[in-house]
Amino acid sequence: MISLDAIIKPFPPITIQMALKIARRAFNAKARELKCYAAKPEKCHPYALGTNEPCWYVLGPWSNDLNMLRSSRIVVISRVTGAVLYEGDAGDEG
Repeated sequence: MISLDAIIKPFPPITIQMALKIARRAFNAKARELKCYAAKPEKCHPYALGTNEPCWYVLGPWSNDLNMLRSSRIVVISRVTGAVLYEGDAGDEG
């Protein structure tokens, strides 16, 4: 009989450093410009983000140089797979 432990190998968790590396590519920004959270920031309401899996929430600058009042930019990264689950408006304006 084959043991399931021999067949199934769990993903290593995505660390904060790994999440920041993934987010830096998405933002095209330096690490010091990014803020990473283990839970969704209280004032952020990303549109249509429907996930129950553990995630990293990374806030950072928009890639253009427009000076105007708008919400932050957020990238949501799965802690299990490292996949970017959401990228865009954080819904925290106001």
